Amino acid sequence: MRAEPLYTALGDSLTVGVGSTVFQPNFVKLYQRKLEVYYHIKLQRQIFAKNGATTEQILQSTFRPEIAAAIGRSTFLTITGGGNDFLKAGRYWMKTGDFSAVLQATENSLAHMEQMIYRIHLLHEDSTDSYRVRILNLYNPLFYIPGTNHWLEDYNKRLNQFEDDAHVRIADVYHAFSGYEPQLLGFDHLHPNPIGYRVMAEVTPV
Repeated sequence: MRAEPLYTALGDSLTVGVGSTVFQPNFVKLYQRKLEVYYHIKLQRQIFAKNGATTEQILQSTFRPEIAAAIGRSTFLTITGGGNDFLKAGRYWMKTGDFSAVLQATENSLAHMEQMIYRIHLLHEDSTDSYRVRILNLYNPLFYIPGTNHWLEDYNKRLNQFEDDAHVRIADVYHAFSGYEPQLLGFDHLHPNPIGYRVMAEVTPV
């Protein structure tokens, strides 16, 4: 009997589901349901995510044997990351006026994402099964601070280049949230509320 296909979710607090509630599913559960309805299948699910994780930490986690094994068996993968890279850099910029940290965060995050995609490909090398990688771009929790949209738009635009890879699609969370942040973010003004998580799942391609 063939095992159910596997959906593996990698990432930070957005994959953990900070801001969702027991009765309101988080992004991963909502997206799994979307996949199951669309493809008429039942999926297994594995989540490897940590609050506060940077793109470098998410990349490093893919070298852990149990995570590497899950990635290699996955038909569907989602990645949330980059938000913590930018929050740290943004706070440094606001404190010092030094914009170089933000530019560095852009380069580092894109490089780590590229390495993650390459790593996923390597882990699927010995398999003939198809697989899909969905990377969520970044919304702006600091939308009320002038200038922050500009550098996030630049990052998200450059993230789109990874769609040149047939396995990869980018979920445009940024434009879905833009102008609606007060309605879609939770009490901490950083993480989505249950409605925000629903929007994230809706804009993520199957």
